Amino acid sequence: MIELRFPRLIAPLALTLVSVVSSCSSVNNDAVRVGDRHLSAADFDDLIIGYVESGGAEDSPNDGPQSGDLARALLSSWISTAVTLDLISEAGSDVTAEDLSASENLLSAQTGFAETDERLRKFFILSAAASAKLASLSTPTESELANAYQAGAAESGVMCVRAILVADRETIDLAAFRIAAGESFADVASEVSIDPTATNGGELSGVGGSACIDYESVIESVGEEFATALDTATIGETSAPFEIPGAGWAVLLPRPFDEVADDVSRLIGGAAATAAIDGALSRASIRVSAEYGVWSPATGTVVPAG
Repeated sequence: MIELRFPRLIAPLALTLVSVVSSCSSVNNDAVRVGDRHLSAADFDDLIIGYVESGGAEDSPNDGPQSGDLARALLSSWISTAVTLDLISEAGSDVTAEDLSASENLLSAQTGFAETDERLRKFFILSAAASAKLASLSTPTESELANAYQAGAAESGVMCVRAILVADRETIDLAAFRIAAGESFADVASEVSIDPTATNGGELSGVGGSACIDYESVIESVGEEFATALDTATIGETSAPFEIPGAGWAVLLPRPFDEVADDVSRLIGGAAATAAIDGALSRASIRVSAEYGVWSPATGTVVPAG
């Protein structure tokens, strides 16, 4: 499957392609329908042309990009966006001009966005705005977030941690002593840690520089010793020193909620929004023109016909 250009594209879609079906629309002229929303074959071809002209696909199939992986990737994204917009509407809300402006500002900072075809810029702007809107609508209250976070990373699904890694036990004991005596964890990490995160005060950063990381996405790769230290540590307190075989000695600091509340909110809201989209996709009435492929409920994507 072709990977679309900008990250976290739950569902990119041009603003002009989100219209509700009118009484004069023809099913035969639609590339895809999701409930009452439709994307015409002509608009879909226009979207693909914009993508290819922007350098999004170096090589197209001999019989045209409409029949290949690119078409199926774009249609899958369109379908997800249609579902996302329906969920926002069901919640009594909408993607506002302010949402679109915020989305555009974020995307404009990404390399190459300004040079992208206008059709694609609209495509990505609405995608990001819809994703962020649904995440905000799906986020629990601040007190609920705080309670979940205080229960620990395994419970909340969010890991917001600073870490110090050194070569030997003596050095980590001294680092832990300095922190207990009142020095900031970040300052000590910057001075003594041999991990690349030392340049950022030991902060383990997530996607886009977030102060938090999705717990499930990393817990299997960090090693048993790290996972145990994280699961047993108290929020806001430095863990006991522990050894990571082959790497050195470490201490962790699960960060206080008030330092990372915004990132916790985005991650938990995003996870809830993703779950809502997955559920809506399993229930939605989705029809894809046979020339492009077929909708697969099992994979949640458009796949080749046959």
